[in-house]
Amino acid sequence: MFKMSKAKLCLAVTAMVLAIITCSLSAHAADISQDSINILQAQINALQKQLEEVKAAQAEAAAKAAAATAAPGAPSKEAAVTPEGRGTMTIGRTKVTVGGFIEAAGIYRSKNEAADVGSNFNTAIPFDITGTKAGTPNPNASQAEVRGSARQSRITALAEVNANENTKISAYAEADFLGAAQTANSNESNSYNPRMRVIYGTVDLSDCGLHFLAGQEWSLLTTNKVGINPRQENIPLTIDAQYVVGFNWTRNPQLRVVKDFDDQKIWLGLSVESPQAVFGGITAPAFVNATNPAGSGGLFNSANSYTTDFAPDIIAKAAFDPGYGHYEAFGITRFFHDFVLPVKGGPTSALGDNDAVGYGGGAAAILPVVPEKLDFQANFMAGQGIGRYGSCQLPDFAFTPTGSIKVLTEYTAMVGAVGHPTPTWDLYVYGGYEGVERANYASATPTTAVNIGYGDFELYTGQEQTSNVWQVTGGIWKRLFQGPWGKVQIGLQDSVTRRDAFGNNAGIAQHAYENIIMTSFRYYPM
Repeated sequence: MFKMSKAKLCLAVTAMVLAIITCSLSAHAADISQDSINILQAQINALQKQLEEVKAAQAEAAAKAAAATAAPGAPSKEAAVTPEGRGTMTIGRTKVTVGGFIEAAGIYRSKNEAADVGSNFNTAIPFDITGTKAGTPNPNASQAEVRGSARQSRITALAEVNANENTKISAYAEADFLGAAQTANSNESNSYNPRMRVIYGTVDLSDCGLHFLAGQEWSLLTTNKVGINPRQENIPLTIDAQYVVGFNWTRNPQLRVVKDFDDQKIWLGLSVESPQAVFGGITAPAFVNATNPAGSGGLFNSANSYTTDFAPDIIAKAAFDPGYGHYEAFGITRFFHDFVLPVKGGPTSALGDNDAVGYGGGAAAILPVVPEKLDFQANFMAGQGIGRYGSCQLPDFAFTPTGSIKVLTEYTAMVGAVGHPTPTWDLYVYGGYEGVERANYASATPTTAVNIGYGDFELYTGQEQTSNVWQVTGGIWKRLFQGPWGKVQIGLQDSVTRRDAFGNNAGIAQHAYENIIMTSFRYYPM
């Protein structure tokens, strides 16, 4: 049955009365002036407009009531796609934000790394002498490289929905073009594949302060700007895609749970992250199985080998936001594995499975020296088997002559200052260090012992392995234009890196300096 509100009924009755009066007056037009008729007609039109507004308000209220009674997250009947502003739209009840940037980067290196916008601060910085007995000069140490790249251009997408007043569900994806497929090259078409940087889903329960994350994300030990929130990582402002020596990070699959306390002033997090060991430059003995090439059809890169991991990396972190600055402390545990085969000429000990545990810890802080103008930051980490989590990618472990795992002791540290003197200028300077201790095994038979440890004395000149790396880098970002159509900014970065090697039997400990200058033009359309 048709129902009418009191306001609607009153308006309708008033309109009818005025209409009747108007008709009556029209019949006696001779007795009424034209001005009086015009006034009455205007009143009728105003009442009709009010009636239409009441109908529209009632329809909107009914639609909202229907949406509120629908299942959480379900789209409205119209399944509307509503623009909300630059880069943001609503699909049903889900808010979707797209973004990213287009970059044209310029790269200069004083020594030839044969690298794109991501530098190799370890093995690719060439020493002056090559790995031969004669010690011939290394041509890459005396020639520079100049390159251009657009491959750091990035695309992002964020989807968010409030399932109810206490539950928020989100999904985030970020990709660039820095992946290098097996057949990729720079010859003509820059035939590189897109690279998945991060892609994950989150569930946030505000009533109990719990936060869950699953997918590929920055490691939990990476420093955050505030709390332990995704997309709040304190990433260096560098153009270089390998960031800074001493910066602690990975981006890998993980399961994470975080709890906040005291109105989000205290945070505790635990993450279980995908493992992978690093021991580049170290050769496993012939009777040891520590890595395997990618299996046929297994969707790994067939040109690479993968370590024999049997347990994930486990990271715990506490973060504090007391009102001035941000502070963190974390610990990490890792698990390594190899298998010593019973072969002729092999060892009689350490046969079969060999396991080892790596561990470490660290801390970080961000201090607003001048609020919104100048921040100071610092982080450090120390432990055994933690090389994977530094920008230099120093090795996690080496091998003993019997094939057992020798976990390496390592240190990383970084300090920095970031300034914002005006709304359009960002300035930064960072200094970093990464080092690893020697694990040398002398042998009367170098062919079986050389290069199984780390920092072996018997390596030829030019084959010496990295002992430590130092770096100082600084740069600027200048926003040229910013408006409803997007943002345009340019950047300049300069860095000096020193790579030191362990000394060999000849008493030679080589070192190399490298200067890297990068420029960037970025357009953010969203």
